[in-house]
Amino acid sequence: MSKHSSEDTSAAAEIASKSERREKKEKKEKKEKKSSKSKKAKSETTEPIVADEVSDTPAKKRKRDALPDEIEIDVSAPEPASKKAARKAKKAKLNPESNGADATSGTTAGEAAEDKDKSAKRSDFGVWIGNLPWSATKESLRKFLIDHAEMKSEQITRVHLPPPTKPVNPNWTTKPLNKGFAYVDFSTELAMYSAIALTETKMDGRALLIKNAKSFEGRPDKPKGEEEQDSGRGKAGAKQTHPPNKRVFVGNLSFDVTKEDLEAHYSQCGPIELLHVATFEDSGKCKGYAWVTFGDVESATSAVKGFIFKTEAEIKREKKGPDASEDEADLKSNKRRKWLLNRLNGRELRCEFAEDATTRYNKRYGKEKESHEAVDGVNPDRWKNFSKGKREWPREKVDARTIKSGAAHTNAPRASQAIVAAEGKKTTFD
Repeated sequence: MSKHSSEDTSAAAEIASKSERREKKEKKEKKEKKSSKSKKAKSETTEPIVADEVSDTPAKKRKRDALPDEIEIDVSAPEPASKKAARKAKKAKLNPESNGADATSGTTAGEAAEDKDKSAKRSDFGVWIGNLPWSATKESLRKFLIDHAEMKSEQITRVHLPPPTKPVNPNWTTKPLNKGFAYVDFSTELAMYSAIALTETKMDGRALLIKNAKSFEGRPDKPKGEEEQDSGRGKAGAKQTHPPNKRVFVGNLSFDVTKEDLEAHYSQCGPIELLHVATFEDSGKCKGYAWVTFGDVESATSAVKGFIFKTEAEIKREKKGPDASEDEADLKSNKRRKWLLNRLNGRELRCEFAEDATTRYNKRYGKEKESHEAVDGVNPDRWKNFSKGKREWPREKVDARTIKSGAAHTNAPRASQAIVAAEGKKTTFD
């Protein structure tokens, strides 16, 4: 038993010594590897990259490890379409993936078609096509002309089909692709007349109206005096509805405007016969509109147009004041300048011809006025309401707008408070 135990202890000691030597050897090898790596890194940072002595190929440069959240960009890939090109492609209902950006030029098919359409100039032989169906496009219209007329595709130099600008009615099932008309240019006169011959031909169930683009037949003529009315449009740009007369409506007034301000402003046009400013009953301020009756139609026309002509001497006299001394040079200057009257207190006025008093009377009473009624504007049957007793003509006119509110009720006779006897008849039934 003693021999076996001594042998076992010696074997265990040898195994432990071998394991210790092995661990020391591995640690030494690890230290040598670390030192060699650090020396190599220092040499790479300090010394330049040179060709390998053994091989002719240069040494590979070490690549930096990519970060986990880093994005790699392929520089060799084609440039994507811009926002403007994408909008145009969407508007033209093109697929940007299939008909998208070109790898070489970077332009979409929609941009190329639009540039081609812009580069094409208008020719002397063009037609206007109206009553188009909403589904018509440039390609379908070109195909329609080629199929129904004796012409080739090369003879059509330009097709201008304006796209719709107004919002589409949500109740419509089909979205319109055009405004309902188009302009088509041709290279020859024969092609133009062959297209005009197709008028009243149906396209998708609608009879087209085709005529020469330079022909304006069928357009209604402008009525007489429309130029004068156009020059006298107010702020809203509304057309004149009444013929020129001495009475003028003024709108878009400030609430702080008084009757004296309007009289001083429009007295530059000419003499004023009557001026009525609409006011609030509680505050007495202007409601924003008024009526001005001038002495002649020319003065009213100047007010509606919004300007008059003054000499430089008159302008300088107004700036200096009535008491200022005038030079001889100022008196001799007769150069006329346009003096604007379309603004008051910083607001642009809306001035237009109002309804004449005579016309208003005829509409109200259904008969013509007499000569004296044209001045006073009062029905002869109503003169008894304005004064008591008999008076000879002319009688003084009373303006109802000057009567205070409630004055008619205060002056009205009061009814008797006594018991009134019954005057009815008794009806009996048998």
